[in-house]
Amino acid sequence: MVTLRAWIVAMACLTVGGVCGASAAANLEFTSEGGELKVNGQSFKMKGASWFGFETSNNVVHGLWAQDYHTLLEFLSDNDFNALRLPFYLELVLYDAVPNSINFWQMNGDLVNLTSLQVLDKIIEYAGELGMVVMLDLHSFKAGTFMEDGLWYDSTHPESQVLQAFDKLASRYESQWNVFAFDLKNEPFSTTWATGDTTTDWLLASERMSQHILDTSAGSRLLMFVEGTASSPPCTDNCFWGEDLIGVAENPITLTKSQQNTKIVYSPHCYGPDVAYQPYFNVPEFPDNMPAIWTEHWGYVANKTGRAVVIGEWGGKVEGQNGVWMEAFVDYLGENNLASTFFWCLNPDSGDTGGLLQNDWVTPEQEKLDLLQVLQPNPTSLLSLSH
Repeated sequence: MVTLRAWIVAMACLTVGGVCGASAAANLEFTSEGGELKVNGQSFKMKGASWFGFETSNNVVHGLWAQDYHTLLEFLSDNDFNALRLPFYLELVLYDAVPNSINFWQMNGDLVNLTSLQVLDKIIEYAGELGMVVMLDLHSFKAGTFMEDGLWYDSTHPESQVLQAFDKLASRYESQWNVFAFDLKNEPFSTTWATGDTTTDWLLASERMSQHILDTSAGSRLLMFVEGTASSPPCTDNCFWGEDLIGVAENPITLTKSQQNTKIVYSPHCYGPDVAYQPYFNVPEFPDNMPAIWTEHWGYVANKTGRAVVIGEWGGKVEGQNGVWMEAFVDYLGENNLASTFFWCLNPDSGDTGGLLQNDWVTPEQEKLDLLQVLQPNPTSLLSLSH
């Protein structure tokens, strides 16, 4: 079953002569300049969310057992999200897979007999019709192994294979206007920064990987999102996985072709006490102590480098101590021109954070939506720009 909204959108796309199709790609150029995201040289006020599942053994985004994918994307669009982060596992992209948790009873009818990558195509295409850009995130090498995959490669998945997967994705979506970025590796917690150790140095690896992708015709238009390490250089206090960008102060990412540097985005992950205990959550001055900590970890980077800083993951329940953290975090981001983020996540089945929907995949978590509205009250309308 196709939703009424999906039918209306499809008719509108036909009427306007390709705004929702490949022709829009030539109209929109995304860059990282002046310490912020830009589209066609103007500020891109991004409001993003992650929707996970392609990195799990389901081999597809979660929730399609309960809802039609059009409906879930429309929920995001109706709440003014203009960006979607889709985690995946490496072997799914290299070899494709079979999705195993899609309900076809009166929903998802156009996904019947499709492979995982074909379902990914459908989700990306409809997101584009709704005006949402998509970032593809290398979350793990095998299904569900993200807690083990602390480098950008492992003994059975060399860097060359990782690049092969990104090349495949870049070619597959070269004409899909709304695929705008790659997240090069989720939370590379075993890496170092600027140590010169080629087996662990994430600075060197992110430069190589970005250069490789941007040097291809299919990948040259894409943004490269680079997360932080977990503890290199050492945090004076604890960093979350992917949060540590302290080393950028002395050793920023620098590509050999200067114009390509405008495609680099720093993307730390940052969470509150619901996700992991940190000593600084339990001091009398909390949360007033947090801005200095965030600034040290990553908050200084945009001003220092001129590149955008986009929080790639943050979230949790808006209650108790975590609610205090969430509100302080939103205040900090807003005050420091860092309001473009990817919220974790749409899914209610994220155990430590919950999602934007409750367990029925229907009922909104209104407090989270309200907080995100405060953070990014006027997201950029990309469809209006692509005319």
